[in-house]
Amino acid sequence: MNRQEKNKLTQQRIMDAFVKLVSEKGFNNLTVSNITRTAKLSRGTFYIYYLDKYDVLEKIETYLLTNMEKLMQNNIDKTISWLDDVDNNKLSAELDTYSPYRSFIQSFDFLDKNRFTLKTLLSKNGDSQFVYKLRHLIDEQIDSHYKNIFKDGNEIIPSDYTHDLLISSLISIIGHWLQKDDPESPSEIAEILIRSRILAAYQVK
Repeated sequence: MNRQEKNKLTQQRIMDAFVKLVSEKGFNNLTVSNITRTAKLSRGTFYIYYLDKYDVLEKIETYLLTNMEKLMQNNIDKTISWLDDVDNNKLSAELDTYSPYRSFIQSFDFLDKNRFTLKTLLSKNGDSQFVYKLRHLIDEQIDSHYKNIFKDGNEIIPSDYTHDLLISSLISIIGHWLQKDDPESPSEIAEILIRSRILAAYQVK
């Protein structure tokens, strides 16, 4: 194992210990000593990689939000292309390469792999600001593509309500799915999302 791999493994041990302790004790109650003890590392090793527990939190959230932004960008592009298709009344999600189905699966795959971390951050023991950061991310992505989504201004409902309903629906679906004890697979929740009424606000008259 080379130095880069060792560094990555050490950082992962610190982050895993951090998330575990946030889940058990709450972010406000944990200390660097708690983290290093759980990770079985020295305080000196911790400070090679992080300034304090707030730095660990910031780097974990940045990793999650950056990857979610990239995945969501792909989702929106696929959704716009799909809704532009005159034949989109026939979904055939699994077979239609233009459907956003596959890109949604990728997004939920990522969420599923980071389920425990996301659940912890969104819990009462986590970061109370994380849900607002998540909402801001979705808000920015929808807003930046608004003109492409509503090319002719033919919204079924006023744009401000459409915008808010979509964001709230996405966050609600993600939160509900993450909290389930026996959640659907990424492909199943992707199909539920595609076949739900969540995209109805995008359909033109």
